[in-house]
Amino acid sequence: MRKTCSHVRTMAFGAVIAGGVVFATGAAAQTALPPNLKPLPASNFSLITDTTGDSTLRFSTTSWNKGTGPLQLEAGSVDTGSGKQQVYQRIFNNDGTSSRFFAGWFQWHVGHNHFHFDDYAIYELQPVDAPGGSARTGQKTTFCIMDTTKIDGSLPGAPSSAGYSSCGNTIQGMSVGWGDTYGSSLPGQEIDFTDNADGIYSLKIIIDPNKVIVESDENDNESCALLDIRKPSTVRVLDSSGSCSTVASIAPNTASRGTSVQVTITGYGFTPGMTVTFEGGTGPRPVASNVVLSSNTESEDMITATVTVPYKKQLGRRPVWDVRVGSGGVLRQAFTVTP
Repeated sequence: MRKTCSHVRTMAFGAVIAGGVVFATGAAAQTALPPNLKPLPASNFSLITDTTGDSTLRFSTTSWNKGTGPLQLEAGSVDTGSGKQQVYQRIFNNDGTSSRFFAGWFQWHVGHNHFHFDDYAIYELQPVDAPGGSARTGQKTTFCIMDTTKIDGSLPGAPSSAGYSSCGNTIQGMSVGWGDTYGSSLPGQEIDFTDNADGIYSLKIIIDPNKVIVESDENDNESCALLDIRKPSTVRVLDSSGSCSTVASIAPNTASRGTSVQVTITGYGFTPGMTVTFEGGTGPRPVASNVVLSSNTESEDMITATVTVPYKKQLGRRPVWDVRVGSGGVLRQAFTVTP
């Protein structure tokens, strides 16, 4: 269905980049066109429990390139001891030139029957509200990288059709605006859940965990999904925004300056003693007091609090605030201060 073993054409761009910094050469500056890899939250979940009681969480993943140039990986020499091939990343420039940087290794993947780029992704499952639950980490996942899914064709440099339509041991890559999807049925798309506790977990997808790929932004290589997992076969998605926020709602979500309101905040993984704070807005900052965990169930938790908005003459240019519960979950732009 995906991945054949012939190589693809290269992309006609160029770059000079070292350590993520663009340099000027001669009279004119060269503009580097590096990729920027970003994972989407995992999707298409299933929990498979066999007759022996062993459980496996399966899921699909998509990483995509939102940079200004393609990700292109090219094979180098073979290590005779391990049988792996060296891999170099080619960074293109706007003037047609390019440079190569060592990026790791290709190795033969028996389960997929083609060459994969080592350590492309890692999957981490962490308990959020699962008493007795433990963290689980999937093996560092190798990928045979190619264009399978168009994500954003409006980006400059994004081709209308796949530029890297197959992969092999010579060239692999990902065009601007395109992604590579691995279905939940493929080897490696799972985390062992055997003997783990039912409850709420976060599943993180981390692309290029060893930071061997040169990118324009190294700070957006993670995504997260919040899941309610219960054996033998239930997986309920609580938050697929990518942020894994444990805060679901606040009501009411407005208050006038100089007033106080009683609010109810719903979410997951709340515990007694958690604080409620407001961030990111301007003008009079709301203050929460009398914070009480009023409900703690398997499906959803509830906090009640008194929110007071100090009176100030100036309302602020952006009187919309993020709501944070504890040190973790944040509900973005959730509470508005009105005149």
